Order: sequence, then C-alpha cells, then structure tokens
Amino acid sequence: MGKMNGGGKMRRWMLIATGLVFLLFAWAFAADPPVSKAPVAAAKADKITKMRAPGTILEISDSALKIERKIKDKVETMEFVLEKPVKFKAGDRVRVSYVERDGKMIATRVVKAVTIPVKKPAAVNPMPATGAPAAK
Repeated sequence: MGKMNGGGKMRRWMLIATGLVFLLFAWAFAADPPVSKAPVAAAKADKITKMRAPGTILEISDSALKIERKIKDKVETMEFVLEKPVKFKAGDRVRVSYVERDGKMIATRVVKAVTIPVKKPAAVNPMPATGAPAAK
C-alpha cells in the first residue's frame, strides 16, 4: 500500500506544477498592453522641429523679416513671420531660430550674430637665426 500513496503525491505535484506554469504564461500574455497606432501618429504630427539660420537682414518690419545667408558659395534669401517685433535694422548680422507651420517659417527668436575673430598663430621659428657659434 505504501507504493500507491507515493504515486498519488507525485501525481499531485505534477498537477500543481502544470497549473503553476499555465498561470505564469497566462499572466505574461495579459501583461502586454494593447498596441494602438492612432496615438503614435498624433504624437509625430505634434512634434515641431526648431531650426536656425544665420544671415544679414535685408528688410524688416513689425511682422516680417527677410534675411540673406550664404551656404557653400550660394546666396539664399529667407522670409520669416515675426511673433513679436524685434529691434534690429537692415544690414545687421543675426541668427534666426524658427519653426515651420502651415508652410510659413515663423521666427521664434532673433539674436545678434556674434563673430569670433580667428587668431592666427604667430610664425614660430624653432631654430633662432644665429650665426656661427662664437669662439671664446
């Protein structure tokens, strides 16, 4: 009779282990969130890319700004809609931060361009120009 009792315990442990594995798999599948494509498309549409363009002011008014900039030996003219008036005049070098909305470039920030002078290193002569060594 002892053999029958041991076999029953083994069968019970196998059923418990099988049930536990089944529950763990069911829990893992239930934890995955449902995938929806609509919020991802809306998030990409709302993302705004900010860009910058340095140049020289050609024309300026309270609501518009026109600059000219050089890119690889080419001259390009860009027009911006101003969110607020700026205190610059034609001929000033500026850097315009802008976004593109509804096919228009809208200037969000206009700052004076700072030119940093490039210092050229002085010609360094490693060997001083001295004549022949003096005899003593």
